Amino acid sequence: MVRYLVDDLDDLPYDPSDRESILSYAARLRGRTLRQLCDIDAGAMNGANKGRLGQALEMYYFKYEPNSDQEPDFPEVGLELKTNPIKRLKNEDISAKERLVITMIDYCALVNEEWETSTVRKKLDDILLVSYLHDPEADILDYEFKYAAVQAVTDEDMAVIRADWETILAKVRAGRAHELSGSDTNYLEACTKGANAQSVRKQPFSGEPAKQRAFALKASYMTAFYRDLGLASIPRTDEERQWGLEKLVRTRFDEYRGMTESSLSEKFGISSHAKNFHALLTKAILGIGRNDEIGEFVKAGIIVKTVRLESDGDIKEHMSFPAFEFADLLDEESWSESAFGRICEGGRFLFVVFKRNGGEFVLQGCSFWRMPECDIDCARDTWEETRRVVARGIELRDVSLDPSRHRYANNLPGSSFNGVAHVRPHATKSAYRFEDGTEVGNVARDASELPDGRAMTRQGFWLDRSYVAKQLRMLGY
Repeated sequence: MVRYLVDDLDDLPYDPSDRESILSYAARLRGRTLRQLCDIDAGAMNGANKGRLGQALEMYYFKYEPNSDQEPDFPEVGLELKTNPIKRLKNEDISAKERLVITMIDYCALVNEEWETSTVRKKLDDILLVSYLHDPEADILDYEFKYAAVQAVTDEDMAVIRADWETILAKVRAGRAHELSGSDTNYLEACTKGANAQSVRKQPFSGEPAKQRAFALKASYMTAFYRDLGLASIPRTDEERQWGLEKLVRTRFDEYRGMTESSLSEKFGISSHAKNFHALLTKAILGIGRNDEIGEFVKAGIIVKTVRLESDGDIKEHMSFPAFEFADLLDEESWSESAFGRICEGGRFLFVVFKRNGGEFVLQGCSFWRMPECDIDCARDTWEETRRVVARGIELRDVSLDPSRHRYANNLPGSSFNGVAHVRPHATKSAYRFEDGTEVGNVARDASELPDGRAMTRQGFWLDRSYVAKQLRMLGY
């Protein structure tokens, strides 16, 4: 039961029994800070963990005692208060700093729930979302609030969330709660929620303890929500509105399975010589405009990768990821928070697969994939070794056979490192700056600066082509 921190409810600055009164009062937060709005003893908050902003908001602004009850924070109108940090990127875009945790998962209770009356559905129906701009240098009382309103979930999004919930439920009912992963699902995830790996709970249908987890909306979903990107959704028929995302995408691609790249090019009017031919083709198959982003993929953080298999199942090229700056790599605080770590641990991939048949590549279909836990460990090893080498100072050796062509070997983890992930150039032309200031190539365009002032060709993380081919064979290609 909610305990208000006033002697009389009439002393509250809002009416807790009036939904519009609560929302109007919450709206006053936008563009302001707790220090500006509340009379708070700074000493009482001294040294407070930045994660306590939500509690401070409850106590000092809404004037009720924080609690962990399952009932809504404003029970008379069913509103649930949630706080979520956002951050401003270098390009000034707003991004969610974290996922939005909805409620803890009780595995034993979950298996007896139905979607329409489930705990998480009830919570999602009425969330009063308050978001603030995270500033690592500022006191939590000076964090600026950017958003304060009810978070509306569209019918299309709720269909995907329901399918995610059913995926999680199926694993728990199968006695596999200990195998849950954030990358199992699209918008709604079962995220770990505990002080350490020893934070576990009992699960039904298995004697193996499962990590303590909570239902949460993914950071990618929240980022799309904050940016209000005007994303394009995959068109659905009335029947398809209740489908999960995977079923919808597979159905779309199945319609064109067996067609060659040239016939698909002709059907959709897309030049096969276009640099982004396969990306445009994926959009066309899904009914998305050429200049639009696929809303469901942006919200789910799904990475689309087109793979062209040779007739024997091999792949000629490694699979690339965005280039990194050496300084940014060293600034990453942990593997889980690193750009590559977020891709490997929480990312889901859509492989669009073509296979050579004579002189043509033929569409085989598509498959969703996530990296297995054991392979994530290998990717992490690659990331850690890369940071170690960069921090110590990369070794460059001239291996040019022709003096007019500058080729340099380095000691970054290459394709023979662990068979899963490696580092290689992510620029079409090489460029270097050496200790004496000598430059080779276009350093400003093609190189990244090293901590010691030298520069070398911009690099990126890649998945080994043999590893990707192996994963596709396991998917049936």
